[in-house]
Amino acid sequence: MAEYETKQRRILLDYLNAHPDRGFSVEELHEGLLAECEPDIVPGKSTIYRLIGRLVTEGLVKRFSSGNGRQFAYQIVACAACDAHLHMKCTACGNLYHMDHAVSEQIMREVLSISDFALDEKETVLFGVCKGCKRNRTGK
Repeated sequence: MAEYETKQRRILLDYLNAHPDRGFSVEELHEGLLAECEPDIVPGKSTIYRLIGRLVTEGLVKRFSSGNGRQFAYQIVACAACDAHLHMKCTACGNLYHMDHAVSEQIMREVLSISDFALDEKETVLFGVCKGCKRNRTGK
């Protein structure tokens, strides 16, 4: 069933598309929308929760655990093959990066051969610190 394109849905999708390498909590989405849009057109948090749930169900947005596992972050599916490779999340800046497909495949094969454990590339996120944040920390 096709989803009716409401103004609030379009605003949320436009914001997510403008920030494709970043995952957001619902709170961060609301704050970001308030900072970038006219306040009278920004959807409320309950509307964002409802819309983001639908976008995840439709496969337009990826949901992943954040922090202690009780919170979630949401990111636009920026490429057609987003479910076919691993992702890396910077714990300093919150950006989510797409791992090269060939590297993802190599890691998944290696884990499988060593442990007989098959990674789910749709759900697997590797946490660490990105090059930019590492450089900011060390000054190099």
